[in-house]
Amino acid sequence: MKTIVLVLITTLVVSQGIAQQVNRFKDSQTIDTFFQYNSDRKRPLILAHRGGPGSSDTENSILTFDKTTKILPDAIIEMDVRMTRDSGFVLLHDATLDRESNAKGPVAEWTLTDLKKIRLKTLDGELTDQQIPTFQEVLAWNKNRYMLALDIKPGTDPLRVLKEVTKHHAEHSVFAICYSFAEAQRVRDQYPSLWLAIGINGMEDVERLERDRLASGRRLIALTPQKMQPVLFYERLHKLGIPASVGTYGAGQLDEKPIQEAAAEYRVLFRQGGDILTTDRPIEVSRLFN
Repeated sequence: MKTIVLVLITTLVVSQGIAQQVNRFKDSQTIDTFFQYNSDRKRPLILAHRGGPGSSDTENSILTFDKTTKILPDAIIEMDVRMTRDSGFVLLHDATLDRESNAKGPVAEWTLTDLKKIRLKTLDGELTDQQIPTFQEVLAWNKNRYMLALDIKPGTDPLRVLKEVTKHHAEHSVFAICYSFAEAQRVRDQYPSLWLAIGINGMEDVERLERDRLASGRRLIALTPQKMQPVLFYERLHKLGIPASVGTYGAGQLDEKPIQEAAAEYRVLFRQGGDILTTDRPIEVSRLFN
């Protein structure tokens, strides 16, 4: 009898833990606190580029998102959203299917039904049995548990994508990456409480932001150059309440170096003012700040 009671209590505790994780990002206060700049912070936020796949993983896939978040529940999961010929939304980084799947041609020329028949490849090029996920499937998987960064690719209307976000009541567990000030303002006009990310490439952009009405609504993330900027650059962003994201992925960047060789440089980026480190190896980079 005691064993049965113990099992029931354990099951209840586990169930409560799961229930607390679902809808973790349930309101504007939660996401605002998550991104709020704090000069006393001890570690950066870690953004998993394309979900953080290893060489034997698929990028932009639910399987990889699951793998990353089980180890790093506070990681931001970045994904690339593209529109199909019949106005569906799927996750794929490239404009064409060639590199990431066993099919060829532009994503925009395929229907959602036909895309579901193809299979994803790993970063190493090995074919898997994984399908291309739809954006709706990812929102249903997430259930507001983790923060999602939506790189809504050119040619895909962000407002149409965000309609799907609102259908899933997920406005507080995503932020949208915008490719221009004008696009960001267009989204802000329709979704005033949504967090947005925009490229800020130097002091001229900071000065423009200081004058622009876009900054008056706050809830902005600055996508800053991969090359480290002067401390003043980050300080002026922080004065506006805007956290700075720094990418460390790509040819010639920190992610290409052995982790121990690059460790000090990651830490300097954070101390200089990089609040969010966007990386292809989120788990290894996160461990540098333990």
